[in-house]
Amino acid sequence: MGKKMTRREFLKYCGRISLLFTGSLLFAEDFARAFMKIGRGEVNILWLQGQSCSGDSVSLLYGDSPSVPELITNIINLRFHPVVSVAQGDLVMRIIKEELRNKDYILCFEGAVPYKMLGACKVGEFYLTDLLKKVIGSAIAVVAVGTCASYGGIPAANKETGAISLVEFMQQEGLNKPYVRIPGCPTNSHRVTGTVAYIVAFEKLPKLDKDNRPKLYYPDIIHNNCQRFQYFAQDKYVTDYNQKRECLFKMGCHGPITYADCPLRRYNRNTSWCIDANAPCIGCAHPKFPYSPEEGIYSDPKKIRPKEKIVG
Repeated sequence: MGKKMTRREFLKYCGRISLLFTGSLLFAEDFARAFMKIGRGEVNILWLQGQSCSGDSVSLLYGDSPSVPELITNIINLRFHPVVSVAQGDLVMRIIKEELRNKDYILCFEGAVPYKMLGACKVGEFYLTDLLKKVIGSAIAVVAVGTCASYGGIPAANKETGAISLVEFMQQEGLNKPYVRIPGCPTNSHRVTGTVAYIVAFEKLPKLDKDNRPKLYYPDIIHNNCQRFQYFAQDKYVTDYNQKRECLFKMGCHGPITYADCPLRRYNRNTSWCIDANAPCIGCAHPKFPYSPEEGIYSDPKKIRPKEKIVG
């Protein structure tokens, strides 16, 4: 699965996490203690999925600092993950039942919940909705990973299954647990590992905005940190994809209305993000994503949402 971290590498990683999440190296020791608590089994991670494409899990697999092999062999006690774990069948159910008894885990949930078509998602012999009530009820905290879990996303755009977000499911069922939304389709792996590390290190949720998103990862609209902002200010726009530098707003870029840190923390080991690939931001972290068929993901955000503030 990957070589063991040395003490030096471990402390260096904790420093990077501290810098990423707090803007300071002062909390490196707190994060080190957090990971040691997880490694000793004091806090476990249970990852479940609903209606999803597993994109958030794939994004996690492409993360670094650390890589997934380093993460699950050296740092966290990942009890079950439907994509990463080898466990299947009865063994999975035994793990879940054990966690329900111990009540010492953080629940990470990916995907939407099929609220009106219960058979669309099952875990073992249980409908996902029935199991979720128990799993959420026993969790220390709940992390809604990705836009589908945070807002309903693509599954909720089709009303056939009655798909809703994990957060809405909790509200519908009266499940009062501390929760964090980490939207994105898929979300960046740094947001997930950093949020979980913070919860364990400080035994509380990170600073959240009014929508329960970590302020560090959703500090401002994408537009204000975009490397092409200067072209917006100069009214220079891409009108043909052969153009590689100007602002993509007139191609339907939703950066001016979407809160996320994509320009600051790129995807795939900090390789790239949508604008780097000369594609407009489709607002995948926005609560309304993927928008109605009339609007479409490449429509002019000024025309389809005139009440929302366009900054710049």
